[in-house]
Order: sequence, then C-alpha cells, then structure tokens
Amino acid sequence: MKPTNFRQRGLSLVELMVAMTLGLLLVLVAVGILFSSSQGFNAVDHGAAARDKQRLATDLLTSVILQAGYEDWANPQSTLQSAARLENPSVDFEPDVYGWDNAIYAPPADQNLSTSDKIANGDRPSKCGSDNTTACRNGSDILVIRFQGMSAPSNAAIGDRSMLNCGGGAEPAPLNAQIEERSINVFHLSKDSSSGESSLSCAVYQDGWKQSTPLVEGVESFQVLYGTDAVEPGLATSPNVTDSVADRWLRADQLTVAGNAAATRANWRRVRAVRVGLVMRGPVGSAVEVAAKTVWPLGATWANGNDVGSVLMAPADGRLRTSHSFTVHLRNDLAMP
Repeated sequence: MKPTNFRQRGLSLVELMVAMTLGLLLVLVAVGILFSSSQGFNAVDHGAAARDKQRLATDLLTSVILQAGYEDWANPQSTLQSAARLENPSVDFEPDVYGWDNAIYAPPADQNLSTSDKIANGDRPSKCGSDNTTACRNGSDILVIRFQGMSAPSNAAIGDRSMLNCGGGAEPAPLNAQIEERSINVFHLSKDSSSGESSLSCAVYQDGWKQSTPLVEGVESFQVLYGTDAVEPGLATSPNVTDSVADRWLRADQLTVAGNAAATRANWRRVRAVRVGLVMRGPVGSAVEVAAKTVWPLGATWANGNDVGSVLMAPADGRLRTSHSFTVHLRNDLAMP
C-alpha cells in the first residue's frame, strides 16, 4: 500500500496579522476596563475619606459652637459673667461669638479680640502674598467661640471634662472673679508649608495663647455666616429691639461698626445661630475627571458677590472636592444684661 502523504499547514501572513490585531484590541479593552475600574475604586476610597473628615470637622465645630456663652450656674464658686455685669454695668466683656471675614489667623496680643490689630476683615489676600493657590486664596473666615468651663468636684482648678475646648482639653470654671478666664477657641484654616495642604485648625487661650493646632486636613474652604437678631449691617442698633430669633444672616465684617468697638461687641451679642460651610478636597489624582470646577461652600443659593469665599473656583488639578454646610442654633443667651 502506498503511504499517504500529509502536508503541514500553518497560518498565512494575513491570518496572523488579523489574529494579532484582534488580540491587541482585546488587551486594550481589558486594560481600559481595568484602568476605569481602578479610577472608580480610587474615587470611592477618596470620597469615603473626604466624608469621614467632613463628619469629623462638623462634629468638632458643632460641639464647640453649642457651648458658646455657657456659664456654670450650679457651681457656687464659679464667677458668672452675667452677675458681674449686673453689679458693674460699665464692664463690657468680649462677646462669646466673634469672627472675621476672609482673614488669616495671627496670634493675638491678648484676649481682647474685638480690638486686636493682629487680624482684620479682608486681610487674607494680602497675607497670602505670592501664594495664588486655593489652599490660601480661598476667602476663608475665622470663628471665635468663648464659654465657661465646669470644675471637678474635688478640685475647682481643673475641669470635669464635661466642657471641652477645640483641642480636647477640659475647661474649669473661672474662679476668683477672673471673668475673662473663659475658654477661647479660634477656628481657622492653616496651610502646611511642606505639603501645601490646608487644614481646619484651632488656637486655644489657656493662660496665654497656645500654638494653633491642625485638626482636620484637607479642608480647602471654611465659611461662616451669623444669624443675627435685629442687627443692621455696619450700624449700631437699639439695645431693646430684640426677640431672640435670628432674622438676618450676616458676614463677620457686617457686624462691625467702624470706629465703635462697644457697638460692634453689642452686635455680636445678638448672634443666635451660626451657619458653617466647608469644602473638602482629596489629593491630586483622587478625582475621576480632571477639570476646573465651581464649588459653593454654603450652597449655590448662598453665593454672594460681596462674600469672596461663598464661591470657590477650583483649578483642574485632579482633586476630588465635596462641599457641606450646616447650621448650629445657639442654646445659650449671649445678650448679657
């Protein structure tokens, strides 16, 4: 029998090129899906981190703001600001809520913040100097909260930890008629010189001004409005026309009466609520889309051409940004008799 011959066959050049092309297309599609999934997971992770920081900042601010104007009436050793003013009406204490608009924090010389020349409304642009980034030029504000502490039953000189300052320290009640020894908490934004990141920070007065401490990193904008009771912007108002209900939201600079520190302090004592707006940002590459973005810290309906920080023009830097706002209604009457 004659053996059967089998010829070997292979792929033609055309078939090989088609197979390689299809293979490359499949690889490209798979890489694209993998890259897109990676970006999505990255955005979700950074979004969750931003929300966690947002909640932390909100909790810190809310807990301290709610303490504004607190006095320990149950402590017979505590020196009450309200009683001291009744005994001496000419004494004009610093208000329990105070602030500056579009300003940068600098350590004050003393506790009299309403007459301090270290911080001024609108000084942020000049103090930013050549720094044109949104970590500095963000129109952010400064918020000051004062309150009395509560002393431990066993030692009146230490706090019982029911009243905490923004740094987590226990505040005791002021004793021996030291009315101005109230806790003073100054919330503001600071920028790290090495990383370039901005943080919500706080300075505390305890027998002198302590170094400002960053609390929450990644806060790009900090905006504050004040719910006031019968306050006319920039004017001294009648001391008798109030109903303890906020009827107008004002910036810090609108509570200032030029050349009249006493009238300015009187306006600040009519603050009934505080509205806070925050913009959180993630690191470079945390956003899915790289594009310039307009962000409203207090919400789009609160955008105001006269309030520089109410609109933040974020650059196309690939950072994930979220905004959040909340209102805290004050439970203590700041209008001392």
